[in-house]
Amino acid sequence: MKRIGLIGGVSPESTALYYQDINLKIRTRLGGYNNAHMIIHSVNFAEYNAAHLAEDWDFIRSGFNEATKGLAASGADIIALACNTLHTVADAITTATDKPFLHIVDCCAERLIQTNRRRPALLGTAFTMQDHYFSDRLAESAQLPVLLPDRDVQTELSRIIFEELTIGLVKPESIAFYIQTVRDLADQGADSVILGCTELGMLLNDDNCPLPSYNTAQIHCDAIVKAALD
Repeated sequence: MKRIGLIGGVSPESTALYYQDINLKIRTRLGGYNNAHMIIHSVNFAEYNAAHLAEDWDFIRSGFNEATKGLAASGADIIALACNTLHTVADAITTATDKPFLHIVDCCAERLIQTNRRRPALLGTAFTMQDHYFSDRLAESAQLPVLLPDRDVQTELSRIIFEELTIGLVKPESIAFYIQTVRDLADQGADSVILGCTELGMLLNDDNCPLPSYNTAQIHCDAIVKAALD
């Protein structure tokens, strides 16, 4: 089994989901008491969230570069980042080591292609929806254009993520808002929805989502486990 190097802390809730899901998948594959060989470098979410809001990309790049080098020096064979939004500075990770880096958008693109999706909607933080790091990479790697909610809806979706999900708070009214957003996107022609924030699985799942959902965190964990066991 290869050793997984995971950059976490952005947010701690998503990192906990990754840790739990990766170990569950390892145990399911190997049985018994097996769990992952994993090293986690957890950064301080307060610092990175503040840097993100201030668009201090140099601070985030420097921190991720240092974290990656530390994980590689500690024996990690593969590297992953437990966060969608900050994949915008994934270059800080790939330039820090020659270890394989599992990019969350590439993992999602592969799953969409496998299941013949043609018009996915994208939900996530306002930055993920408005910046091009996710949509452009998806278009380039899979020729899949994405549908987005309007800006006012994006603002509320993002508020729910930052003010509720990142601190472990799940409200029924927030679930209802996300479900209605997906219904609206389905009416506009979406054939699936990408849960493009690692905390969104706390709100939407196959049982309550009006469209087939692609939880990027779970898809990412599948790819991490596959790489660790191949």
